[in-house]
Amino acid sequence: MQSKRYEAHSANEAIKKIKADLGANAIVLSSKKLNGKFEVVAARDENNEILKKSEAGKTEKDELNALSIIRSDVNEFKLLIKDFKKERGINAELAEIKETMNVLFDVLGVQRNEKVSPFLSKIYYHLISKGVSKERACDLIEKVKNDGSVGEINSYDHALNAVEGMIKRTIVPFYKNTEKKRIAAFIGPAGEGKTTTLAKLAARCLFEDGLNVGIITMDTYRIGAAKQLKTYVDIMDIPMEIASEKKEFETALNKFANKDVILVDTPGKSRSDEDYLLKLKECLKTDISLETNLVLSMTSSRESMMDAVTRFGIIDYSSILFTKLDDSRQSGSIYNVIEHTGKPVSYVADGQNVPRDLKKMDPAKLARLIVGKG
Repeated sequence: MQSKRYEAHSANEAIKKIKADLGANAIVLSSKKLNGKFEVVAARDENNEILKKSEAGKTEKDELNALSIIRSDVNEFKLLIKDFKKERGINAELAEIKETMNVLFDVLGVQRNEKVSPFLSKIYYHLISKGVSKERACDLIEKVKNDGSVGEINSYDHALNAVEGMIKRTIVPFYKNTEKKRIAAFIGPAGEGKTTTLAKLAARCLFEDGLNVGIITMDTYRIGAAKQLKTYVDIMDIPMEIASEKKEFETALNKFANKDVILVDTPGKSRSDEDYLLKLKECLKTDISLETNLVLSMTSSRESMMDAVTRFGIIDYSSILFTKLDDSRQSGSIYNVIEHTGKPVSYVADGQNVPRDLKKMDPAKLARLIVGKG
């Protein structure tokens, strides 16, 4: 393998140099920005062994299924290198893809010249089709391979069930180590479905559990927000207080001292508004213990969800609640979030029906949902 180091003023310039010197089949091994310049290490594999193995394996059905998938990822990697028009974030993207490809090759045994399991490759692509990130899909497959209790995987269903069981064992149960709090606040970015979800939970507490419910809304920013919630509470005949400041919030809590459950709706402002997040954190800091649910929409991109869990982490939320599952086919995105945060999932909402379309979660239900069985 021939490798060389290049310096350039931009990612575009570096890629042009690499292509001119090593050709279109060059692979970027590492890249970093140093003193205002891009430093890139690239290589050209003269033998191109991985692709040759893939071509040679076309006569064998099992190896074709797995290695053709690997070729697809390799080609995708090369296309990203060639697409030098998209300079923004290209170094980070290439580094992430290179690392993921190395992990995938190792998991499937390519780098160790092991026989590739067609079941593992199929499960890998099933997981990423459901929204599980490539890195986490690789990690799950590796854990299943090394789990002695699984035994020899002899079918697709066997492999999928093994992955489901692995996910179930790693999920943190809701309220495992703490008691359910009497006060529950719902936070999250705008448009995630906080108000509708709160109404669903209020209806369930009232009609199914027979609890005495009070509602506080802190959302005085969005036009018509309090009015929307007022429509719900009037139908259910539940008292509601409006509190935009910390003192008003504490007054409302005292007013509802006799309630079994107090549900708190918060403004859905931009997750990048740090001043708002700090103010919200201060408002929710009271002498009365409460739980905080971060509400995330399943229609949001993976990047948006991961950004939200990071930015709202300043509030130290207790659990996560996913909405709009009925509008998304990416149920595996749930795993990316909970594996990253280590937080439990309280509920999943999958429709507009109040209160029916709100399901309480446990590890078994979540695992089935993530792998696409739920």
